[in-house]
Amino acid sequence: MDVNVKEPVSPIGRIFSTSLLSVSVQAIFELERPMDVCSIKKAIRDIILARNPRFCSLMTEDEHGVLHWEKIDVNIDDHVFVPEFPPGQNDYDEFVNDYICNIHLTPLQKCRPLWEFHFLNYNTSSARATLIINMHHSLGDGISFMSLLFCFFTRADNPNLPLTFPSSKSLPRKTTSSWAFADFFYGILHGLFMLVFVMWYTVSDFVISMLRMRWIKDSKIPIRGPPGIEMLPKVMSSITFPMEEIRKIKNSVGGTINDVVMGVIFYGFQRYLKITLSHEDHKIPPNALKMANLRVTGLVSMNTRAVSGLKNMEEMLDSNSAAPWGNRFGLLQIPIPIANMESPLDFVRKAKQIIDRKKMSLEVFVTTRLLNLLGRQASAASIYTILTNTTLLISNMVGPMEKIAMNQTPVKSFYFSMSGLPQTLLLTVVSYVGSVRIQVTGTKGYVDSETLARCFSKSFEEMSEALTG
Repeated sequence: MDVNVKEPVSPIGRIFSTSLLSVSVQAIFELERPMDVCSIKKAIRDIILARNPRFCSLMTEDEHGVLHWEKIDVNIDDHVFVPEFPPGQNDYDEFVNDYICNIHLTPLQKCRPLWEFHFLNYNTSSARATLIINMHHSLGDGISFMSLLFCFFTRADNPNLPLTFPSSKSLPRKTTSSWAFADFFYGILHGLFMLVFVMWYTVSDFVISMLRMRWIKDSKIPIRGPPGIEMLPKVMSSITFPMEEIRKIKNSVGGTINDVVMGVIFYGFQRYLKITLSHEDHKIPPNALKMANLRVTGLVSMNTRAVSGLKNMEEMLDSNSAAPWGNRFGLLQIPIPIANMESPLDFVRKAKQIIDRKKMSLEVFVTTRLLNLLGRQASAASIYTILTNTTLLISNMVGPMEKIAMNQTPVKSFYFSMSGLPQTLLLTVVSYVGSVRIQVTGTKGYVDSETLARCFSKSFEEMSEALTG
């Protein structure tokens, strides 16, 4: 992509770089060996800076208040950090966790390109070293960042082979040797019927989204905090599930991998709420103690590109790409069911029902277009209100099927997080080498991340047991 000296910042990029809403994305890689910082700095220069102009640009504002990307010369040492921790520790889990949480609370400096690499060559219980890549959301979205990062990594087993990613394939359609007018008639009728549903769902979802910007709020439960919660410390926990077991559950209910993950989140979150609301020190209104009366909404990030899946970075940077670089996503409002069900698998079925229903709505595209037409501050205020009026954000990414390496250093696991969100709970989901990891990022004092992760683990365990029960 040929980038002008001053290329306009995209509408969503402008929204995520306001005083009210400044969001960054952190990709955290847990490595099997310590890193050679010098060689990786060279790779950053040769692979990222040489191929992606966003990482060589400042966000500048002209006399009319319009934001542009202005290309500059980058001093890579301004973006690379190698902290030193006290020597002699058996493990550095606490130091590494505190360091990651501090990144959440430290805004990127706008006087230079909005990205950083942090190299932590210290033993933890899960890795020999940790790499943290911190990028401002105005540079791109999760799909964009994944395409860039996986130019930076290679397959651990054979660097010359390309990485592969899971893809969802539809079942083959049945065909007949004869054509009948009745088939054509019913096909047209079905299409018109579906069009009516799409229009109805789009209008109803759009109205709810507009009301969410002002009046509709989730129930006041201990997990929710006031505006400004984004500036409080975070606590992170994770849980990993085997892909093989997820596929068994998926096949048993006729759903997808995402349906199973959402079902686990639904069931685990309800379990966590029961634990939380049972505490005597929480001042909960009596009617809120009835779980069915609670309104809990999750915002789910949705890719709005014309084609799905990860693409090569050069392909995304092409001005004519069907999957262009940048921020091309919307937020689906998903109601979290708070109700007892006969079987744990019913939560997966409920997740499938809700997601299938949301797929028939164009509300995300309509709302995104409307926000693009509003001014920068007005759009940021609208999204900020939607975030504060809901309970949690869920973001799901697909990772490679093979183990990856950076400069021949194998990656044991990786996950991602976000900072600057006015919510107390963020759930990020990523697949990697036959497993799915849910990362729980909770605001300290509002969310017990370890307990919530255990609730997800117990929920998945019960779902697996229900298959043979």
